[in-house]
Amino acid sequence: MQWDSWRLLTLISLAGFCGLLFGQMMSFMFLAVLVYALWLQHNWYKLKKWLEKPKKNRSPSAEGVIDDVCRAIEQMRQQNSNRKKKLTGYLKRFQQATAALPDGIVVLGEYGEVEWANQSARELLGVRWPRDNNVRINNLIRDPAFQSLLEDPLKLGNVVIVKSPHDETMQLELKVVSYMGAGRLLIARDITQTIKLQRMRRDFVANVSHELKTPLTVLRGYLEAFTDETDPEQWRLALPAMRQQSERMHLMIKDLLVLSQLETGEKALRRIPTDVGKLLQSIIEDARTLEHYRDHQISLELDTERWLVCDVDEIRSAVSNLVFNAVKYTPEGCEITINWSLDKDGACLTVADKGEGIAEHHLERLTERFYRVDKGRSNDKGGTGLGLAIVKHVLQRHGARLEISSELGRGTTFKCCFPATIVVEKITV
Repeated sequence: MQWDSWRLLTLISLAGFCGLLFGQMMSFMFLAVLVYALWLQHNWYKLKKWLEKPKKNRSPSAEGVIDDVCRAIEQMRQQNSNRKKKLTGYLKRFQQATAALPDGIVVLGEYGEVEWANQSARELLGVRWPRDNNVRINNLIRDPAFQSLLEDPLKLGNVVIVKSPHDETMQLELKVVSYMGAGRLLIARDITQTIKLQRMRRDFVANVSHELKTPLTVLRGYLEAFTDETDPEQWRLALPAMRQQSERMHLMIKDLLVLSQLETGEKALRRIPTDVGKLLQSIIEDARTLEHYRDHQISLELDTERWLVCDVDEIRSAVSNLVFNAVKYTPEGCEITINWSLDKDGACLTVADKGEGIAEHHLERLTERFYRVDKGRSNDKGGTGLGLAIVKHVLQRHGARLEISSELGRGTTFKCCFPATIVVEKITV
């Protein structure tokens, strides 16, 4: 401001002095003011062009108010540029953080249009960003419960459970919350496993109650029938049945405790090199002593002499379950083959029978607790319904997997596949 005042005063003074020399002082002073005004106008025009396109045009280089304005604007631009860089960094970190979340995150505009979505939103909801940018979310998720949640502001923060529009086998928990003023944030969480575990827990409680109810009912019935004057002959007939039912409860509780230890990891694995051939011979000898053994043709095929580094007690328990089940649930004289061989990923122990076989729709659930293909037959054989669940958990603890295949009328094959990391060369002493 001071520079402009001195510049104008100096110009008028010079014009007045020249005007005195030529006798036209007012004309010279008017002309000086006009020139100064035109010069200012030119600089303001240059300022306007610079503001419109700062990268293309240069800023005015006149000291004074215009120069002060240019410096102030340049300072504000620099501050805005720094602020923009910070905000861009924050946004990038936010997007990176939300992209890493297992939950689907969708940022919605005022009218429910998609503004941004992470990778999990694509996998859970089928929302693809930026392809679905500005597409209304209710056109992508058409579940009535979700539509109601989206349209009613009073329901913000509530949760609905819907099937995934991307995969109908997936159950999702959807929640919509307020986000940055009029915006909203959609959070989708996969709860398929949670629902499955809740169902398994309900089924487990119901199954345990049912399994214990039968032997307890038998015992209670006999005890209520007995009096002090009960004929000893009645006792003699009842005691075997009572003993059988109490043994059934004992085995069930024992298997439940084993399962609990396997699932919680209470029992540490004691890995030692184990001669698989010798272990299988021992299990076959035990199988031939079973009550249900009726001239079954059990054969052992050792296609390799490799050993297994494992917890021998757990592996014995798992393989015994498979072999004993083959004996219990196949007809008299049925052929049972046990094979130990190498494959491309490690080694496999296979127990195959040529019995009645199992329908395909049962195979997926065979390793569930208390799941039985034929409940009546299983009860007659004294099974607890926990054997295959124990097999599955033992193999999981060893990094192995169980594969089951069967065909009605042709038999069933159980294949235990062990990783190469626990398969070792035969140890000779």
